[in-house]
Amino acid sequence: RDRRLLHSDAVRQAIHTITGLRDVELGHELAQVRAELPGTQGRQARHEHEEWKRLAERVEAAIRAFWDGQSNVEPIHVLAGDQRAILLMRISELPDVVVHHISAIIEGNDGCVPLESRIGLIASLRYATDRRLVAALVSLVEAERGELVARAARVLGGIDDARVHPALAERFERSFVNVERVALAGALGMHGDCRGLNEVRSSLEEDQPQLLLQALEAMESLGSSESTDPVIKFLGHPDVTIATQAARTAARIADGRALDELTAKHNATSVPALRAAIEDALSAIAARMELRGEEAATIDWSEVGNKPAPRKGARDSVPSIVLGWRDYFMGRVWLLLGRMAWANARFESAAARREGWAIPLIGIGMAFARREQFALALPAFRRAIEIDRPRIERNPILVRAMAKSFLHRAEQVEREGRDDVARGLVGEVLTLDLRRAPGTVRFELKRKHDVLSRGERGDVPSAA
Repeated sequence: RDRRLLHSDAVRQAIHTITGLRDVELGHELAQVRAELPGTQGRQARHEHEEWKRLAERVEAAIRAFWDGQSNVEPIHVLAGDQRAILLMRISELPDVVVHHISAIIEGNDGCVPLESRIGLIASLRYATDRRLVAALVSLVEAERGELVARAARVLGGIDDARVHPALAERFERSFVNVERVALAGALGMHGDCRGLNEVRSSLEEDQPQLLLQALEAMESLGSSESTDPVIKFLGHPDVTIATQAARTAARIADGRALDELTAKHNATSVPALRAAIEDALSAIAARMELRGEEAATIDWSEVGNKPAPRKGARDSVPSIVLGWRDYFMGRVWLLLGRMAWANARFESAAARREGWAIPLIGIGMAFARREQFALALPAFRRAIEIDRPRIERNPILVRAMAKSFLHRAEQVEREGRDDVARGLVGEVLTLDLRRAPGTVRFELKRKHDVLSRGERGDVPSAA
């Protein structure tokens, strides 16, 4: 490679754009491109790839032991959610033995993974494009019913293989379950077949949150400019998950008529996650209009932006500032010495000396998160978010630690059988702007929220 090309303005702009992309669907491709970049971004991407290879090697060895009868623990099932998402993001690079094991779980031939875990695994494959999975997924679509078919159809929609479209079309014609038909219609739309468009449009009128969410997802591939109004009206839905999905669907449809409504809703809502989704939608619509040769929409970002309310109150006195920083640095010293209790006391003292100072609270949360004491990290992160939310949301390191703390704590309480608490934790963190969190963490949080919400509604997946 000619390193001199890296210093051109066009290449620098391309590097800046690539490093700013956070689309979960492009996670594998973006990781490959970033590994070729110079500087810190490239080194970090290469380090992450090395970590992934070590994880893949451990899982492969555990799978061989499982099928050889040396272990009765299924290796994929016991992985933490974010680790499983990281592993499956690069499924095309996994050896055949791992992919065949995943296919066995999909088909239910492993002999030990329960139905809910099969559904969870298929959901984790949402953006997988590996053709080695097609046979297992097609057999699932042909033989099963309900949630299993819907999940498998979404995965098949993104795989370019000659076997996929006939299987989806045949199942769509003989299916009578709404959740199946909407998912199949969306998957067919990804292959250029719009036979299910009218059914998906009618599902937008249903008062069933899960069906409504799936219909909005399906409209990403089926929608056109005629679908703008039915989609945009859901920006005001009380369920934040549905409202943010409406914003994402509007971004895919990319009709310029939605800009005014999106801008108005952005300035009216106080939910950070919805504001973030609308900002991404505004940028995407403007870009697609320009690519189509239409009059480019000019967005006044001075009027559209996540502007935190200015803090009110008296300024801290000089002694309180000095003593606050002294306590904070003493807390850092105690952390280095491994004295967690003393460090925590110093951080609390620092936070108490200055009103509205989030840095010591962030220090507490990060310290507990590094020690995987997530139950203790959450209160500190919550207090810091209440005081200075943008500081956390705009810092990739902080937002990653905060999001993973919520995710891992939700997994802990879910294992204890407290699904309602886990659902509340995941729903709480999903209201924040997580665009700077790792894509695998965001994906796993959304998947976990979907699974737990289905449990709340009492949806029971059926099998043939």
